Amino acid sequence: MANRIPILTVLSLILLASEVAIAQHVYTASGRLIRTQEALNPKSKSLTYYTHSDFNVVTDAYGGSLGNTVSHSLIRNSMHLDYSFTNNFLVALNALIYQDIHHRDKAGNFFENITLAAKVGGFSFANDMFYVGGMLTFMIPVADERYFNAWGVPYSAGGTETGINVLLSYYADNLFPRESFNANLNLGFYNYFDDGKNISNNNIPLRTIGNSSSFNYSLGFKYPTTTVDLMLEFWGWAWITAPPLQAYSRENMSFITLGARVKPLDYISVLLGYEYQLGGKNDETVYNNLFAITPRPGRGKATNYTEWRLIFGIQVNILPMTFGATTADPRSVDFSAESQGADVIIRKLEDIGEDKEVISRKIQEIQRRRQDIDKNLQQLRQILKISAPTPSAAPLPAPSPAPTQVAPVAPAPAQEPPKEEPKKQEETPKKKPVRKRK
Repeated sequence: MANRIPILTVLSLILLASEVAIAQHVYTASGRLIRTQEALNPKSKSLTYYTHSDFNVVTDAYGGSLGNTVSHSLIRNSMHLDYSFTNNFLVALNALIYQDIHHRDKAGNFFENITLAAKVGGFSFANDMFYVGGMLTFMIPVADERYFNAWGVPYSAGGTETGINVLLSYYADNLFPRESFNANLNLGFYNYFDDGKNISNNNIPLRTIGNSSSFNYSLGFKYPTTTVDLMLEFWGWAWITAPPLQAYSRENMSFITLGARVKPLDYISVLLGYEYQLGGKNDETVYNNLFAITPRPGRGKATNYTEWRLIFGIQVNILPMTFGATTADPRSVDFSAESQGADVIIRKLEDIGEDKEVISRKIQEIQRRRQDIDKNLQQLRQILKISAPTPSAAPLPAPSPAPTQVAPVAPAPAQEPPKEEPKKQEETPKKKPVRKRK
């Protein structure tokens, strides 16, 4: 633990100093893809740290003071920490540490909001192929109202936003789900509680009327390997009650995200991704210079939202301590006939690092499969025993095919010859006494 504190500090400072920065819908440090949550929680007593960043830029956005052209960039950075109390319950603390939208030469905003998340999951059904869960989130604003209603970021008016999500996951391998291909679906409702909030970008207030709400969705696929996890996600939101006409990001939007999580060490991983906007490019914001609500600089090249994003993140598994430990890859475990003893299976599963409940369940599943295999082997052996004499009997009946065939074909003539034999036997004893008299 002490060895990892300097690593966390250095990584955080590097990210903040380089201004490579979050994206929306990142509520936990673990148990997720990029935007999509998995219904399977990390195992009990897991402590995970994660820093998520994204970056977007529009080149030649506007002219500079020296006659040159200046690019316009959007930069965000957030940090996440979560702890799994049990296999089914996790809490997360997320903070938007830095955001800079380069709006009217404003300085970047530090520590804009805090998001608390409580996640339940790991409830399986259909022979442990499917898992369900849920998540509840609370976003608490910290910054001043003038930093909200900004370009290229999810809509927010500075209210205490809440969301609830239903999580469903499918895993191709019910014995080792975390190491198998999985598909995840998230459906949620989000309320912005923005009634009466000021969305103006200057000193003239512009108050909202009523609360805005949206329906959020996400579909993600992950293909994990020993060294890298490949991810593909489709996600977005649709407004139930749209924000005011002067609000940014008030369109129904959808995105596609490609990502790869590289795992150079057993306790650290690096996330790289690219995100592209699919739907919602038609600008629906009514701009008003009176409230300094103007289009994003870009000379017509910039969309109403960020058309693409580059994603970068680093995840550190603090607990359980695995630094320097050698853990077995479940996919490399040999369950052949030579190594299917119960003690061997237990030892291998313990090396993988699963908890006792999971080990016992997996051992029962393996033993059940072994029993099925043994039954099949017994049936095959019986079939082989029955079929074994038939091929060997083919050459054997060659010397005596007649009796076997005659007995069933002609039973009557077989009985007649023995009747003739006793007649011959009666004649022979009559001839014997005649020979004695001579």
